[in-house]
Amino acid sequence: MNVQELFAERIGGKNFGLSNQIYKFEKIKRAKAEAKKNHPDIELLDFGVGEPDQMAPKIIRSAMKREIDKPENRGYADNGTYEFKVAAVEYMKKFFGVNDLNPETEINHSIGSKPALAMLPLCFINPGDFAIVTVPGYPVLATHTKYLGGEVLKMPLTKENNFYPDISKIPEDIARKAKLFYINYPNNPTGAPPSEDFFDRIIEFADKYNILIVQDAAYATLIYDREPLSILSR
Repeated sequence: MNVQELFAERIGGKNFGLSNQIYKFEKIKRAKAEAKKNHPDIELLDFGVGEPDQMAPKIIRSAMKREIDKPENRGYADNGTYEFKVAAVEYMKKFFGVNDLNPETEINHSIGSKPALAMLPLCFINPGDFAIVTVPGYPVLATHTKYLGGEVLKMPLTKENNFYPDISKIPEDIARKAKLFYINYPNNPTGAPPSEDFFDRIIEFADKYNILIVQDAAYATLIYDREPLSILSR
């Protein structure tokens, strides 16, 4: 049996895994190891994979240890327990002032953001559709859009534009073919915070062209000079 002949064309077909191209995060990992080796006395600030460099608070670790021993927590959670969904609603209300979310119809869970970002193109992207993404940024949604025969428009985040995508530079024909617009604020790696003005402008743009905004809010509460802001509060 020749498994190499069975790989889908969308991920490279029979050439899958044979190229010298290295996954972005593997490149970062190798560069990090090399930098540590060559400069062991210099503190390294890692803007690669968003992996915590500290333990979770003790109260969280203790709660997880307790809960894992309860028989009622052995079951399959389907779309998340109702208690989790209610807690998510309360989180949005407490930190962002977002009220009236329905825990049953407007909250879903995923095992981290990566699976969710990989699945969204499966739900919305047909061959020829566009996903608009910001760069530099997390590549998962763009990668899976390409797997499905979609196209990707990369919007650079520059200092001149306060590290927001310049929506005015999106061509009209691409805007009409776009299904998803991926943003990430507070932004990694630029550190740019969200703003009401930017959220309002991107909502207006998405509403005009019927585009789904995907706001990756992994760092939503890491704001120190202003109140945290959710796009759902606009």
